[in-house]
Amino acid sequence: MDFHIQFGTFVAAGKMGKEPYGPHSHDFNQIMLFMGVDTNEMGELGAEVELCMGEEGERYMITTSSSVWVPKGLSHFPATINRMDNRFIYMEVSCAPEYKERSVPFDKKAFDAAPIMGWEGKYRKHIMTTAFIRKGAWLYGPKNRDDSGGSLAFIYNKDPNEFEFLIMCESLKKAPYRFGPIPDKPHAHPKPEILFFMGTDTDNLGYLGAEAELYLGKEMERHVITEPTAVVIPRGLAHNPLIITKIDRPFILTDVRPFGSGDFAPGKL
Repeated sequence: MDFHIQFGTFVAAGKMGKEPYGPHSHDFNQIMLFMGVDTNEMGELGAEVELCMGEEGERYMITTSSSVWVPKGLSHFPATINRMDNRFIYMEVSCAPEYKERSVPFDKKAFDAAPIMGWEGKYRKHIMTTAFIRKGAWLYGPKNRDDSGGSLAFIYNKDPNEFEFLIMCESLKKAPYRFGPIPDKPHAHPKPEILFFMGTDTDNLGYLGAEAELYLGKEMERHVITEPTAVVIPRGLAHNPLIITKIDRPFILTDVRPFGSGDFAPGKL
């Protein structure tokens, strides 16, 4: 499939990436997610990240859960975690089967002297604060009134002059809980998606602390998920029901659709 995704956490503040810590660009579109793991306040990143964008090296400060969408060819980085009060999850979604980057020449003195930008920044539109809402009962509609006690965010771009993507991020705090407006029936999408079951223990991202049942294909194959897992769902593959059956520790479900959904409107799942 034409995407490459990686995620993890940083154990301490410092420079992100690799030497010589300068700007780079890609021949593909990319989305970067900076995601807090406090399921009581998902908007809280717990860190301060300085990110440079564009050939001018405009500097931006990321201090809340945020996403950065980078069209192919747009230079970005260097990036530095100036302060870390809490660890956070960092995810890169690259719209290509293999990750490659190309170094971009730059004037280090000019980059170091560049001011920190606010709303007036040229690249501000590429940096979006992730707006979480409390996802209570009835949000799916009358056929599914389940409430996981968590929050939900839609991260998307539908600019026809750029590129389309959709990411849904939801914290889950209590079970049982079912997904979807019609929770007992499978559905399919015209574009691929990847479901990430992500633990929130940044000392051990290999621990999920929950159990889920997911059904795949016309055969309704039943899969039980008990550890951090990525479920790759090609376009047209039937999936669901998806049922959270047990939660010992709150976790995060991230639904990544690198090329958009084809059937999505804000507020409609």
